[in-house]
Amino acid sequence: MPFFSEEIGIDKIKPGLPLKIEISSTPEFSGGEFKSTIADVEGDIIKAGMASLKGRFIPLPVGMIARLLVTDQSSIYVFYAAVIENTEENKIPITIFKIRSKIRRIQRRRFLRIEFVARGTLKVAGTEETFDFMTKDISAGGARILTSAQIELGQIVSLNFKLDEELNFENLQSQIVRRVENESSELREYGVMFLNIPASVEDKITRFVFKLELKLKGGKTD
Repeated sequence: MPFFSEEIGIDKIKPGLPLKIEISSTPEFSGGEFKSTIADVEGDIIKAGMASLKGRFIPLPVGMIARLLVTDQSSIYVFYAAVIENTEENKIPITIFKIRSKIRRIQRRRFLRIEFVARGTLKVAGTEETFDFMTKDISAGGARILTSAQIELGQIVSLNFKLDEELNFENLQSQIVRRVENESSELREYGVMFLNIPASVEDKITRFVFKLELKLKGGKTD
């Protein structure tokens, strides 16, 4: 079975590459997804521009574990790192991370997506109303869903759904990254990107999608 990711060395993480920082919420910190840029790499230490929101720099809580996603033209590099300091260098605010996991490269073109129907419920962040939804397709990185909810692009939602006995998601944080207008239906179609998924769970989804594809093609799944 082909894998969709591989472990790579720190040498692939270069200064200047765009960085996405994902941190879970706590009682003291609202968490979320932040954009940044790699500033420097020294051993297992990464320096990045301090995350900002609406023009204001956001110091990340020291000691927290963040999921970092570094992108280049063909790949996404995913790993976990601890926040060890918020400081300045040459009057530029930066955040310093210490790598706490292996670095995995995921080639974008190899995210296998397949049609699959699963039903679940969702909530938009900051609200209490629950909406039903149905997936149109699924991949290790996200899904296409149909729902009656009216959701803005970029909005964070929590999903509850089940793919199989090992993949039962509760309050899975996701982001609306695409919206498809469909005037002929009461349901709205959205593309969602999964957030804060552990590497082990991402691999389980990849295996699930691959086995489903083999099954649909009449191949063996064991």
